[in-house]
Amino acid sequence: MARWSGSAALQAETAQLLGMAEEAVRQGQLGQALPMLSRALAFDPEGAAPAYAELLARLSLSGWPPQLEDDLVTCLHTASVDPQALARGAARMLLVKYPEPVVADDALWEAFLTRCINVDPAMERRLVWLAGQELPRALRTALAVQAFASEYVWGGEGLSIPPAVAAEIAEERTLAAAMPSLGDSGDQISRAVRDQYEASPYPRWRAPPVPQRVSVAAHLAALGAPQSEPLELLVAGCGTGFEPIDMARMDPSLRITALDLSAASLAYGQRMARERGVENLRFVQGDILDSDKLGGRFGMVSSTGVLHHMERPENGLSALAGVLKPGGVLRIALYSERARAWVSEAHDAIAAHGWDASPKGIRAFRAHVLALPAGTPLARLRESDDFYTLSGCRDLCFHVREHWYRLPAIGEMLTGAGLALLMLDAPPEAQARFAAMHGDADRRDLALWDRVEAAHPHLFAGMFHLWARRP
Repeated sequence: MARWSGSAALQAETAQLLGMAEEAVRQGQLGQALPMLSRALAFDPEGAAPAYAELLARLSLSGWPPQLEDDLVTCLHTASVDPQALARGAARMLLVKYPEPVVADDALWEAFLTRCINVDPAMERRLVWLAGQELPRALRTALAVQAFASEYVWGGEGLSIPPAVAAEIAEERTLAAAMPSLGDSGDQISRAVRDQYEASPYPRWRAPPVPQRVSVAAHLAALGAPQSEPLELLVAGCGTGFEPIDMARMDPSLRITALDLSAASLAYGQRMARERGVENLRFVQGDILDSDKLGGRFGMVSSTGVLHHMERPENGLSALAGVLKPGGVLRIALYSERARAWVSEAHDAIAAHGWDASPKGIRAFRAHVLALPAGTPLARLRESDDFYTLSGCRDLCFHVREHWYRLPAIGEMLTGAGLALLMLDAPPEAQARFAAMHGDADRRDLALWDRVEAAHPHLFAGMFHLWARRP
């Protein structure tokens, strides 16, 4: 009991320090915030690091505060923090610390290079410079890890693949060869999409934080769609496995099937699942159109960012509705036509220059975008994390098939598949815009949401996220 009381008191003091630090940051008093953050991190690294990391990601530095370095390294190595969320902030801090190119073998460089994938154009130029220098062994190894993680989108091919990375590649090849399969797809576009992700598994994630425990069944019950437990969940189009692994760790009671066209992507996810001791998850190679071959029915199906890459997304939606249990819930995410309008400019530029989806073509396109003046519409691509890996840039601008939507059309698709809309999971800004325009009107009315988006086309840049139920 004494240990529990001490821990509770420590947690309370940590929470108080974090609250005071956040208020200081809000008022622009960085000098006051940093000592509070450091003290909270020293008290409780796992508990304080997520809040500290969130504040660090928002900081704008004009000078280098030395006390940040140890804290940032701690956050980058703490299991409760997603290091990729700190990638931009860590890059900015390193460029402030070292405003001129210099070979600096320190803990922050090592943590950044091995825990993050760079997403900063100025840092990319620094990485290119570093790759041409004589480097200490540890720094060269860390830079090689970074180059491999970005799939050599900026160069670095001359850096030897570290033995640990080579072992991961070999393991993934073995796993891919033994991957359970529903058989080859009979759909031409599905085969083309499969080939894209076999060549470029996406996304290449690194070190996700340990999620907080949440009952998915309780969440569905709150939506008005209670399910029996243990809940059988299908993640359809799981890619490299981030979503199913995250959900499996978040709710160990789930029984998850992760389905994807690409055995290479699935092998990446299977290796990551093994490394994290995830056991309530199976991986299967196959087409969503063949999901009935899985031989079961699911209380929930999640398919985010997938259906819009099919030849006929409505057929994929119907296939997923068909494997739901009566009363089961479907979560989907689809591209917004308005929010993706700027991507059409990328497609036009790619067509005009004749760039193909090969590594050479993607690098040429990126060089064009990186050279554009700030404020140019296409320069917005530099703000996307996907722009900084070969597979990410290919998925962003060179995909073999892509459909964009407006909300009323999605509503018609759901109805056609025999599904009833539960909710549009809109971000806070969109919720506020809806309230300002429509007050307490029914938030399941997609026509009203369409008017909101027409007035504010950027609101759904992160896709439309919808929940629906099979009656």
